[in-house]
Amino acid sequence: MTKIHQMIFVLMLGLGVIGCNTVGKLLPPNDRVLVCNLSYDKAYLRTLDALDSKKDWVLQGTDKEKGTISVHNNNYSRLDDSDLRSLTFLVKRIDRETTSVSIAPGSQKVYGGDQLLKLVEEYLNRKTVP
Repeated sequence: MTKIHQMIFVLMLGLGVIGCNTVGKLLPPNDRVLVCNLSYDKAYLRTLDALDSKKDWVLQGTDKEKGTISVHNNNYSRLDDSDLRSLTFLVKRIDRETTSVSIAPGSQKVYGGDQLLKLVEEYLNRKTVP
């Protein structure tokens, strides 16, 4: 009976190692840069509005002088550690009427960043009524 127990143990150990192998796989970086024909102030405010409108993400911090907006996932009920995710967006002035928005390099591989970047793009492309 000990041979059977040893075989089961080795099999379970092997399956555990194989299952843990997927943890190390990384997402491709969200290194896309959005360029819009808006002044810095308008682009910053629209990016802030977009991120503030997302249900499971809350604003963690903003610094308009540095052009950063940080958000944190507050979905504590999920088992995939969603609440440990945080992203920082960078808003940069290119010229007087052109601004870029991107995800900071340290946040580019965070799951869900691509969805937030698409939402920001929608808000930046909205037409306002004069």
